Amino acid sequence: MGVGYSNIVLRGREATGDKTVSEIIRIVIAVTLLYALVRFVAVKSSLEEAENARRTLRSEVQVLREETAALEGALSSAPDEEEIEKLARERLGLVMPDETIFMFNQCLKEG
Repeated sequence: MGVGYSNIVLRGREATGDKTVSEIIRIVIAVTLLYALVRFVAVKSSLEEAENARRTLRSEVQVLREETAALEGALSSAPDEEEIEKLARERLGLVMPDETIFMFNQCLKEG
């Protein structure tokens, strides 16, 4: 009977040891899953921020494309040299190097 009794005790210890290992494995799996969940939430948040930034940049690109098109249109319809010269004379008071400017002042006498 001694042999039978020791087998039962050993089997009981083996079962307890297996239970402990099984519990440790479950804890490790739970911790790993929890870590994965936290990382997933963080990555999802970063992805949403990146998506918002992408939308903003696309809007800015569209605005810049429209501005570029407007500037290209303005360049294609740029004034000719005569019109530029006229604007320089009227708005800026510029003259050509070989021109002479005469200025007349009118004096009014009271009397």
